[in-house]
Amino acid sequence: TGFRASIPSMALSPGGMAEWADQEVIRFLNMKPNAGTERVEKFVEACHRFGQLMEQFKSSSVPKDQLSAEAIRALVDVNSCLSEYRWHPYVFGYMQGDTHFLVQHLITSKTRDPVLDLEHYAIQWIVDQIDAVSRIRRCRSAVCRKWFFAKTDHQKYCGGNCRQQDASQGELFKRKRRVYMKKYRKEEAERDAKAKRQAKGKSK
Repeated sequence: TGFRASIPSMALSPGGMAEWADQEVIRFLNMKPNAGTERVEKFVEACHRFGQLMEQFKSSSVPKDQLSAEAIRALVDVNSCLSEYRWHPYVFGYMQGDTHFLVQHLITSKTRDPVLDLEHYAIQWIVDQIDAVSRIRRCRSAVCRKWFFAKTDHQKYCGGNCRQQDASQGELFKRKRRVYMKKYRKEEAERDAKAKRQAKGKSK
């Protein structure tokens, strides 16, 4: 689940943000697994871990020094993932506010590998929108497990079909469990009754 109640206030609607994330990150993550998708997944998961620990740090009764040590290790993992890439500053023109400059740090590549370019776009987007990384999630459905960008903090499935299918499977499991337990209790009662009859017979 996400570690923030909401993503930062932006000009984009949640739907627009999800569409943007889909173009830059989600489509890449849902490609056929390769070394690049694994690196991006590792980075996302490291960010999730750090964010969750920081939330626990605010509210948990766990000793702060213990939690802090875990958070530091998690942050080391985040930066270790980023150390895989070579970054450089780039200046853009900017037309808002009191400045004419916008400085961003971009990933450089000397290759012309289109898949590597997609990986770089994904990492760049996540870094630039780091407060929204908690919304990059895997569908909870065991059958699906696709990546998606959650429009709301409580969203756990990539779509309605997966949510309904998971709910129906959960209900099916519960029904099977009820039938099994009913049969088990009946057989247990029969075994107890048989044991009592045998014990009574031996006592005569």
